[in-house]
Amino acid sequence: MRISEAATAEPATVPTGRQEHRSRTASNARDVDSGGSAARGAVEGAQGEGNNAGIQLIRIEGEVRRCKTREMLWQHLANEPVALLPFGQALVLEAQGSDKVAPRAHWTTVAVSGMTRVNRDAPMIRWYENIVRSLRREGDATRGVRAFELPEHADPADPCTADAALRHLLWVPLADLDQPVRAGWLLARSAPWEDAHHKLAARLAGAYAHAESALAGRARPAPAWRRHPSRLALAAIAIAALLAFVRVPLTTLAPVEVTPQEPFVVAAPVAAVVERILVAPGAQVAQGAALVQLVDTTLRSDFEVADQKVEVARAKTLRLQQASVEDATAKRDLAVAQTEESVAMAERDYARAMLDKSVIRARQSGVALFGDPRDWIGRPVAVGEAIMRVADPNRVEFQIKVPVADAVNLQEGARVKVFLDAAPLEPIEAHILRAAYKAEADAAGVAAFTVTARFADPNARPERLGLRGTARVYGEPVSLFYYLLRRPITAVRQWTGV
Repeated sequence: MRISEAATAEPATVPTGRQEHRSRTASNARDVDSGGSAARGAVEGAQGEGNNAGIQLIRIEGEVRRCKTREMLWQHLANEPVALLPFGQALVLEAQGSDKVAPRAHWTTVAVSGMTRVNRDAPMIRWYENIVRSLRREGDATRGVRAFELPEHADPADPCTADAALRHLLWVPLADLDQPVRAGWLLARSAPWEDAHHKLAARLAGAYAHAESALAGRARPAPAWRRHPSRLALAAIAIAALLAFVRVPLTTLAPVEVTPQEPFVVAAPVAAVVERILVAPGAQVAQGAALVQLVDTTLRSDFEVADQKVEVARAKTLRLQQASVEDATAKRDLAVAQTEESVAMAERDYARAMLDKSVIRARQSGVALFGDPRDWIGRPVAVGEAIMRVADPNRVEFQIKVPVADAVNLQEGARVKVFLDAAPLEPIEAHILRAAYKAEADAAGVAAFTVTARFADPNARPERLGLRGTARVYGEPVSLFYYLLRRPITAVRQWTGV
């Protein structure tokens, strides 16, 4: 029988349906002839039974290519190959679960010959699945076609084993090239299987496995680290040991702002209401320049009243001085009048001083730093409340807010690298001048240490006040292992308490 020659021919597009094939064999031969010269040569060269087997093989392989879903493919596998392999019962099983290639994977029947749906509760179905599970425990030994006779691989105590009429089974795993076995074909009949059946079953299994891979997508080979877990563990240990000997400085990132050095804080000297701001934001002011005008109605009235009291006391003193020449009593009252004049002059001087404080002046030259002047007009201020700052733009420093969770060893003189948002490609070298002993909550509610840093180069060009960016603060050297795992270790200890 020239089965191998017909099987190696290129399949062509042929009609589907087992009954149509059985009733119109000659028509199938003509269709195969129109499919290609290779298939036509194989069919025309076959005679008798070999001719019929070759036509069936080409027809089945052509129909397999038309299956659009796995369900259609498994139904075709369970029913159509009976024209080539005379079986009494055929089942298609799939490996289920997350590990489908393991020898102990759970195998489930997905198609049975002569049935449109599989009854999962049927004892015979579960009996066949147990046989496949027992057979698959041999692992890679079952990648090839294997024939056996009951009760081999079956439970002798199961009634289905003794009552089975089809006692010769053929297991055909479906494996495409080097892909794992994800499905299998189990055939049963009453007569022993022949070697020619084995070859036909292997050929069909290859065609169906290739179609299943095309529908489901070929599984990618496992990565090297999964194939060799022991090597991965050794590599991880070696890397961890290497990281333990590499020393790097412990660093942290924190927001930074350019602030002035020792600015003059313009504060309200008295409790009053702001009448107007006399300078613009960011304006250059000289020493003694007027900055803020407070409402001085009450203060001016107090000064005028005090000044009038001085005039009254002075007139009284002059009158008593003239009268004391002849009147002894006036001479005694003159001392009291002179004292009252001194008190009135003191009250006038105090009122003048308070009136002068209604205009706040700059104690040093620099740049006026504050927000919108309109926010201050008509606003009451308490004694000592800051209104603005006057700072020298040539004397600046960096104020860094280091969160408590990221605080490293903040020592005086430690290195700081500043990356301003206005010039991220031009880092600035600085060093820590001082660090706050106690952390305080910022506007966002995050507790942070206030760190002050200054230029490492005293002759460096000062940056514009108010610029912001990110600062990298360098702490003491630690191992690279601790540097990389510091946060995970902290989180684990906080979560476990170990």
